[in-house]
Amino acid sequence: MQAALATWQAELPIQAVATPDQAQVRLWRRKPPLESGPDGPMRASHGRALLELRQVQRLGQWQLEPQVDVLISPGQRPEAIQATSLHELGHAFGLWGHSDQSGDVMAVSPTAKPVLSLSPRDRATLRWLLRQPGLSPVLAPAY
Repeated sequence: MQAALATWQAELPIQAVATPDQAQVRLWRRKPPLESGPDGPMRASHGRALLELRQVQRLGQWQLEPQVDVLISPGQRPEAIQATSLHELGHAFGLWGHSDQSGDVMAVSPTAKPVLSLSPRDRATLRWLLRQPGLSPVLAPAY
């Protein structure tokens, strides 16, 4: 999980905070709960990013702030944990969609060989997102 976070830190200004309740993105080694698939049956996943909006007071003013819990199943091989963490952190940092290209971190499905680095398409999507007015990934440092 640390390697995945370091990969994103090379692209984004991520700040670590002292306690989980201060963080906008929290990483957990926890098996994600089962989820209903598009055709109905319950399905498991190795990772999931769960978004919640919370009201916080910053510098004397109340504001809405996103908080994302990234759940990574601990029962995977180290490379799979890194690839899953990269993907789910991508969601946490604002890349909520999926790519149709298997070599992208944000690909819709994992491949036999884990993707352990951002592709040019992943980087281009992130740069596009950061240029959008009024939109930003979950980046603001906790105070």
